[in-house]
Amino acid sequence: MVKNIYTVGGTVQAGGGLYIPRNADEELLKLCREGTFAFVLSSRQVGKSSLMVGTSEQLVREGIRPVIIDLTQIGAQVTPESWYLGFITTIADELELEADTVSWWQSHSEIGVTQRLTQFLQEILLTEVTEKVVIFVDEIDTTLSLDFTDDFFAAIRYMYNARANIPEYQRLTFVLLGVATPSDLMSDPHRTPFNIGQRVEVTDFNLEQAMPLGEGLGLEQSKAKQSLSWVLKWTSGHPYLTQRLCRAIAEQFKDEWREQDVDAAAASTFFGKMSEEDNNLQFVRDMLTKWAPDRLKTLTIYREIRLGKRAVTDEEQSQIKNHLKLSGIVRRDNGTLKVRNRIYENVFDRSWLKIHWPTNWLATVPRAVKVASVFS
Repeated sequence: MVKNIYTVGGTVQAGGGLYIPRNADEELLKLCREGTFAFVLSSRQVGKSSLMVGTSEQLVREGIRPVIIDLTQIGAQVTPESWYLGFITTIADELELEADTVSWWQSHSEIGVTQRLTQFLQEILLTEVTEKVVIFVDEIDTTLSLDFTDDFFAAIRYMYNARANIPEYQRLTFVLLGVATPSDLMSDPHRTPFNIGQRVEVTDFNLEQAMPLGEGLGLEQSKAKQSLSWVLKWTSGHPYLTQRLCRAIAEQFKDEWREQDVDAAAASTFFGKMSEEDNNLQFVRDMLTKWAPDRLKTLTIYREIRLGKRAVTDEEQSQIKNHLKLSGIVRRDNGTLKVRNRIYENVFDRSWLKIHWPTNWLATVPRAVKVASVFS
């Protein structure tokens, strides 16, 4: 029986799966070594957390002290006081600091929570720890529902800018990860946007990078490579979708696969009723409907990209286009936006658009116009 090497939820490291290195691995590691603030902001299930864990493990080997903070563990139904205390307590626990964090926090209650955070990092963390420290802040999109975290990101920016006057901060680096854009992080339009750090892009697998995944298909090498190439025709190397489809193939224990067999496996795994059950497809669906900043505009631009009759230019300042990229359904290709893969193209097709088009808008448009101009 072939060992299951595929990860379709959580980090690869936690599940004992196979980790596929990409350019982002070397890029993020280099930035951490140099002390450069960085952010890995993209759609779900593309390997951000696995990248973070792998980078953290390498930093330990190099004598750099990493801290991983999963903001979902702190929670969203908390006061600012509890949230910030939870943040520094996680740091203290991971680095095994000697200071009594709770007592220190309470003894400095006369100052605000963000000033306490920066003071704690300077006076306690960077005093007890003499090595470089990299703080990975994962799931930062959980802060978008909180009304007090503008100050948190302002504090991170302060520590970056203060490096010129406070040398200790040069040993402290932050890496932010999540489903958000830098402009999302500070909601107050009267404050300076979060404008520091270097972006690290997590790309999809190409065939060469994905080749190790062929080992789990239970086929001889040449047949595994051919089958994997057919898989990528559907997934375009999307990490989650690729591993999910590979696992579906491996679980059938066949000695021979034809392209139409892989097509059938893709259909039975992702289409029809299965599209309602897959958590990745559910996330994309919710991003296009429930969580869209403007549902009509979001679906209109997606429809234009999906139809492909004209090139849709990517614009970094466009909230709607950034949202579509964060959903994962589209990707940037030489300055224009394309549907990311055939699976998304088939699931979120014209029929899906008709069903999910805002009904209040459709009610005001003559039926002939709806059919002829909206979905054709």
